[in-house]
Amino acid sequence: MQRKYKIEFSSKASKDLEKFRKKYWKAYRDFLALVPALEADPFGVGQKLKGNLKGLYSLHFGRSPECRAIYQIHNEVITVIILRISTREDAY
Repeated sequence: MQRKYKIEFSSKASKDLEKFRKKYWKAYRDFLALVPALEADPFGVGQKLKGNLKGLYSLHFGRSPECRAIYQIHNEVITVIILRISTREDAY
């Protein structure tokens, strides 16, 4: 049986998620639908980032607006920490 990763949110990501719940309902729903896949395989569901964001991953979700969740994977403690959730234009 494969281990599940624990999903945690930074304080910024928690505020972002609440904003999304109120302002971008469909994107919020899309993000929640991806959480089980993120728990099962955070390496496979997101894309590695480069440059000054090297070591982080980006999870793409939503349409109109396109959205991103930026996250870190901590393999030692089997945890994924969501750092930021925003529209594509503001993500990077």
